[in-house]
Order: sequence, then structure tokens, then C-alpha cells
Amino acid sequence: MASNDEEFTFQSLQDPESIVKYLDALSQGLSSGRLYLGTKKKKMILEPSRLLTLDVKAKRKERKVKLEIKISWSVDKGDKQAEEELLEIKAAKKEK
Repeated sequence: MASNDEEFTFQSLQDPESIVKYLDALSQGLSSGRLYLGTKKKKMILEPSRLLTLDVKAKRKERKVKLEIKISWSVDKGDKQAEEELLEIKAAKKEK
């Protein structure tokens, strides 16, 4: 049986403004239904389905902070019902 598995991985140090630009592009791609990911060596085009699974995880351990945002979907499971619980994400004001 042939496999059509693909993987795209990218990691680098970025300033917050650059990451905001990537997140904006991801948002636009999710809205349009087509995401392009690419470097000089690799590219991948994704077409998100109607319902997506959103996983958000934040962790603080001593001086290291981690925020993970994971979006996933199944190509053949577009008819699932949306979950009722809502997530709130907003910018928090800095404390003085």
C-alpha cells in the first residue's frame, strides 16, 4: 500500500512582530480554505476542512515559557458537530 504521508517542519528565532505576520497569514489561509507553507527546500499546501480541532496549551516552568497552538482536521470527517465550549483568547495589559 502506497503512503501519501508528508511533513513540513520549520523552527527559528523570530521577534514578536514577525510571528504576528505568520499568524496573520495562517488566519487568512484558514479563512480562504487554502494554506501555503514553504521554504527554499520544501513546500506544502493544506486545505482545511469545515470543522477543525483547536488545541491550546500554555506552560511556565521556571524561566521557560511555552505556548503551543495546534490545529488539526481529518479530510474525511467534515460532518462532525462543533463543540459547545468556547475559548477566550485576548491580549492582556501589562502590569506596572
